Amino acid sequence: MLLPLMLFAQLAAAQDSTYSSSALRTLVTQATVANRAPAAEFRGYRARVESELSLLLRDSLGRERATQLEQFASSIAWVRGGTYEMHVLGYRTQSLGSPFSTLTFVRGWTEPSLYGDRLRLGVQLPVDSARRRDSTRTDTIVAVHPFAADRERFYRYSGGDTLAVLRSAGRAITVVRVRVTPHLRDSTRLSAFDGEIDLDAERQQIVRMRGTFVILGPRRPNRSMLARMPGLVGVAYCEFINTEVDGKYWLPASQRTELQSTFALLGQSRAIMRIMSTFSNYTIDETSAAVLAVADSRPIPRQLTWAPSDSVSSFNDWRAELGEATSSVSAGDFADFDPDIWKTTGSPRLELFPTRIGNVVRYNRVEGLYTGVEANVRMRSAAPGLTLGALAGVAWAERTLRGGVHAALRRGPWTFGARGERMLATTNDFIRPHASQSGGLAAILGSIDDFDYVDRRVALGSATRILGDIDDAIVTLQFGVGDDRSERARLVNGLLGRGGFRPNRGAADGTYALGVLDVELHPSLSGVFVQQGVGANLHYEIGRGGLAWQRAELSVSSRQYWGPVAFSAEARGGTVLGARIPPQTLFELGGSGALPGYAYKEFAGDRAALFRGFASYTFPVWRTPHRVRGNYFIPGLAPGFGVGLQGGWTEISSDAARAAVLGLGTVARATNGIRATASFGVTLFSGSAHIGVARPVDRQAEWKFVVGFGPSF
Repeated sequence: MLLPLMLFAQLAAAQDSTYSSSALRTLVTQATVANRAPAAEFRGYRARVESELSLLLRDSLGRERATQLEQFASSIAWVRGGTYEMHVLGYRTQSLGSPFSTLTFVRGWTEPSLYGDRLRLGVQLPVDSARRRDSTRTDTIVAVHPFAADRERFYRYSGGDTLAVLRSAGRAITVVRVRVTPHLRDSTRLSAFDGEIDLDAERQQIVRMRGTFVILGPRRPNRSMLARMPGLVGVAYCEFINTEVDGKYWLPASQRTELQSTFALLGQSRAIMRIMSTFSNYTIDETSAAVLAVADSRPIPRQLTWAPSDSVSSFNDWRAELGEATSSVSAGDFADFDPDIWKTTGSPRLELFPTRIGNVVRYNRVEGLYTGVEANVRMRSAAPGLTLGALAGVAWAERTLRGGVHAALRRGPWTFGARGERMLATTNDFIRPHASQSGGLAAILGSIDDFDYVDRRVALGSATRILGDIDDAIVTLQFGVGDDRSERARLVNGLLGRGGFRPNRGAADGTYALGVLDVELHPSLSGVFVQQGVGANLHYEIGRGGLAWQRAELSVSSRQYWGPVAFSAEARGGTVLGARIPPQTLFELGGSGALPGYAYKEFAGDRAALFRGFASYTFPVWRTPHRVRGNYFIPGLAPGFGVGLQGGWTEISSDAARAAVLGLGTVARATNGIRATASFGVTLFSGSAHIGVARPVDRQAEWKFVVGFGPSF
């Protein structure tokens, strides 16, 4: 879904004149001359580039979690009037189990300079079959340069004020900022840059460009089916920063291209492809005997080549840690250039899009098929930060209506909310971020629904505070009332599955006043995702009334890389207190979701702990990505070995806990010590897949053959 991101953008409103002042007209005219081509003595350069290409998910609060990281070390050579070659020297990757490389979507990811009449996005896309049939289609976004000779047909200019004074090679550089806005409205189909440009006021060279690429003119009638899907929004952002080399030439210091998209049916999360490149070790060629024609405006031929596979695999001269570039920035950096549908200002917007997919369709053994609708009104400038919403739907097998209303108000680092809802809540424990909370396809296809449910009605208020940056800490307090009712499985099997559903576990009925505190430290970090670092979460809830309990949970997770060694760990624990503990508040372990190797929720208790750890070593061989077919690339085989340990513990510490376990309605017991499963074997594709054996270590058992995607066995 990342490929069509560049095809969508908002058309900027035209202004009355091309330049906001005569002084700005003069400045832009001078910049057009200065940026038409490098100085005559400039023949080209060589440099070192380190790039990181990543795939991320960003939630509505701004937490960004990476699902794939790929790092490239390259040497580049640009011969003016000739070719631009990127030669890959080193490559490494970490993934949650993705079966493709980002090379499936890109062929090149840097620009040699910002000189010329036309400007490229910074990412060259693969040529698909449709493009090969149509010679008029290109493999990248090529925009009219804001300082092109024909610029006035396409742009309006404002600003020109002094931004800062920099020091470089003993020279004081006054930097001025120009705001560039596209305005073409005729039938011409072109791309344009919409953003801001910082200029060296003395030499009129580009210091920095930041903004978005937009498509001007009518949309193509032969757009792909994916591009025509309603609710799909994609935007291509860029930030190009130059540095003065040898005191003469402004050449790339860093380049960032970011492709962001949302798809209405998948909720408010954004899919992001982030490309970060850092340039260093410039060697300028001023001695070549080549005669330069006025050909600098022609497209530059590009080549992507690779060093021998064994050299790429053994490369270890990395300048940055894997994931460092991805985590150093945020998608919110481009918020001022967002399309209208994402903006927080403007006229109110009615959106018939769900906050999560489960609000419009889900499937489980209690409700059967659930279908619903959700509507949200973002008040934007009419009431800044205020969002109002409602959802409603039908559980067809249960013949029950569910839904509710909600409101949220953002004020700086604070978000205040209120909601009233009747929901089908899962009672499962230790659910990971972005994980499913309902049966879904497994229930439809295989009659597998590894969740238990309770019919819950709540009326809650909330206050959320971001401490420092979104990557530092988040604190949320909720308070209100609730009512729980036990549920039963109404389906025998799924639509296509031959097996049978298990009964839904028991729950206590009753109303209660509820208070909940959540504290997240480094919210974007999790052992589940591939960024490095340590994150922690504290959850505490207290219920009083017909149902009364206290429950506390603490989780700590970490992921680290040391060269070819990758390590991830996650530890979670909790306790429940109460004179009469509701069964739905107990901790339950067992099955693929928590403590694999044991029966589904075989263990229960009022105290519990869960540990997952994995370490792997990737051999320095066969790391180069491979083309499988057409544009499809997979990561290199990159074999290695890995070891894992997963353990869990529960305790039934009181008569109240024993009564609650009986209230589950199924056989469950304490672990009587730590239950653990060890595994080891071969990892492939830098840990994206595994083949090995696993067995419990707390008792005599046979080794079992295991194979799957992801690092954990």
